[in-house]
Amino acid sequence: MKTKILFLLAISCLFTVATRAESAADLRHRMEQRLPQLDALKAKGIIGEDNRGFVVERQAGSPDAAGLVASENTDRTAVYQRIAQQTGATADGVGRARAKQIAENSRPGVWVQDESGQWRKK
Repeated sequence: MKTKILFLLAISCLFTVATRAESAADLRHRMEQRLPQLDALKAKGIIGEDNRGFVVERQAGSPDAAGLVASENTDRTAVYQRIAQQTGATADGVGRARAKQIAENSRPGVWVQDESGQWRKK
């Protein structure tokens, strides 16, 4: 529960720098709607969080995982690009910083990738 609250808080903060409120609201809504499904797939070890701030399929097992991962990563890319534009950072840098936050706040048992590219269960 703490991770979910922290995630939602982080997403809310990310959108405060968005340039178009309507589009940011759409992104946030879609991401919030996907969160329970993402959490369930993470708990099963089907997906994990990589070191660039994106979700990755780690094993086959859910017919919906590929589409869910693609949709989430598309929206995360948009968020990272917006933040980069507002802050003068790169989208890759924003994603990598977000990856560290996600790894820190992930529940035990979730697969996360460290900076060197090694996967580990938190």
